[in-house]
Amino acid sequence: MKKIVYGLLLMFLTLSNVMAADNIKIGYVSVEKILTEAPQIEAVNTAMLERFGGKKDELKSLEKEIKTLQENYKRNELVMTEDKLNELKTKIIGKMQNFKQKEATLSQEVATMRSQELAVLQKSVREIIEKIAKSEKYDLILSEGVVFSDDSLDITAKVLDKMKETFKEGKK
Repeated sequence: MKKIVYGLLLMFLTLSNVMAADNIKIGYVSVEKILTEAPQIEAVNTAMLERFGGKKDELKSLEKEIKTLQENYKRNELVMTEDKLNELKTKIIGKMQNFKQKEATLSQEVATMRSQELAVLQKSVREIIEKIAKSEKYDLILSEGVVFSDDSLDITAKVLDKMKETFKEGKK
């Protein structure tokens, strides 16, 4: 008798879980699409160009100068004195070291700023997804790692619309 009662109880619990699962609302968000189409990304890229554009131009100028010095060295190596060749070689090596140091510094600064800006953007995306999930009563929102989802589950466009709206409000 106990086995029958436990069996019925187990069956009842299983059926109630299945019935409850019918009412679950699931959505999907493509973070990759958001990170390529959100207006905030363009704003971050513009800000980075403004901030680091001068340093990038300086590196290009230094690189051009090194190339000119190297061409001068190759062109005149047979006619220059040993002292002049060594002086030019030392100058080229010094400029190359300076270039590499500046390039590494710039690369580090860009990476740091990009990661900071992405962290802010990710927080914003998370907040927008949570607002949509709560207002539209989603039980579960999935992100990357989903192999397949029906287009009706994709709320990426809603998130992008909210991000555009938020971006416009922030510019005013």
